[in-house]
Amino acid sequence: LCPNMLERRELVDAVAHLDECGSLLRPTEDDLAAIERDLASLAGDGTVFASGAREKLEQLRAELEPLAKRYDVVVANPPYMGSGSLAKWPSEWVKKMYPDEKSDLCTSFIERGFTLSRPDGFNAMVTMHSWMFLGSYEKMRGKILRNHAISSMAHLGTRAFGAIGGEVVSTTATVFANSTSKAFGAYFRLVDMGSEIEKREGLLEALANPDCGWFFKAGATNFNSIPGCPIAYWASKSMVAAFLKDDSLAMHGRASKGLITGDNDVWFRYWWEITNALIKFDAASNDDAIDSRYEWFPLNKGGSFRKWYGNQEYIIRWLDGGNAIHEHAKRTGHHSQDYDSDLKFKPNITWSDISTGAPSFRYRNNELADHKGMPFFPREYSIQFYLAYLNSSVITSFLEFLSPNLSMNLGEIYKLPCSFDEVDPTPIEKLAESCVELAKLDWDSFEESWGFERHPLI
Repeated sequence: LCPNMLERRELVDAVAHLDECGSLLRPTEDDLAAIERDLASLAGDGTVFASGAREKLEQLRAELEPLAKRYDVVVANPPYMGSGSLAKWPSEWVKKMYPDEKSDLCTSFIERGFTLSRPDGFNAMVTMHSWMFLGSYEKMRGKILRNHAISSMAHLGTRAFGAIGGEVVSTTATVFANSTSKAFGAYFRLVDMGSEIEKREGLLEALANPDCGWFFKAGATNFNSIPGCPIAYWASKSMVAAFLKDDSLAMHGRASKGLITGDNDVWFRYWWEITNALIKFDAASNDDAIDSRYEWFPLNKGGSFRKWYGNQEYIIRWLDGGNAIHEHAKRTGHHSQDYDSDLKFKPNITWSDISTGAPSFRYRNNELADHKGMPFFPREYSIQFYLAYLNSSVITSFLEFLSPNLSMNLGEIYKLPCSFDEVDPTPIEKLAESCVELAKLDWDSFEESWGFERHPLI
């Protein structure tokens, strides 16, 4: 046995368990120098421990050397995986090492790419586009805009890869500069093109003709002017200016996240499953609902794309003002959520939490609200006025970058800019009332509506 048997045994044991330790997943030149020193100390030692240690250290050096260098350009198409799908050890390590990027593995790779590139180098990644907009990546975006710059981006959207069919994932190919810059980045908006070939041809056309309509230039100042710093490179100057000079919708009213029963199968029904004699369709308040002794009441549960009015399909068993629901949740270990009694059954504007189409807002009254059909209660102007504002093409354009995914949360709606100091609300309110009446007439023309009497063709 060699004289330093204890040290050799410890060295072999440490190297063998490096895969259980994350300290060298981001190696430095100092780490490589330490490995070289260990190899030098083993030179000429022919014992079994030294031989095994040398083999492990040489393998470790070969694997870590590329990760310790700094490169002019880093290019990768990293794996996409939400943090909730990672095993325990990598999940904890990613949360520790990449606290602002931890929501997905691909965004953690973006930050890792910066540490691999030289200070004047570039970091090019093909990733999901969610980091550009979602609130969970707001700190990450802020860090990129402060410490780095976006040199160019091909915003590909869905169908970017011919081998992956359908609306599987929305991607973007981004070249980051690993240094700050006041220069505008070049952006290619290819999201509306339907295939990999079309996107490639669109990119080449934009390079040849910047006036094509899908080429944009934007800088960090544009993004920092919008709440949450979304990478809204296609936003016009007037849209960006609206966030700087106007109020937000949060200052114009109050909203709620709605009910969570914890067990919808017990408490929800379609209205046609229960006799009308047991349903109160015109409750004016929560006290009115309790005093009426009715068991079932209309429930707003979101629904598909529909503007102005409609999607009134569900009812809820609202016993004793919801006490039965909360008691049931406690007994069965479910989570329940309520909202303020003074808002229940009041006129409001609602939208669907999940939608695959364009945003749509509707008038509701005499109903309770589920968390999938959140309500907004305006303060300053009428409901009709705000309903017209929210259903306008301008708001659709704002929500393309404030809420570009399937989910449209309350926080994103609250960020919408609005200033009506020079607006006469009267004609707008009349138009909105007319739209609501027409939409109600259309909804009541079919059997899904409790206001249905006969088909319009009869």
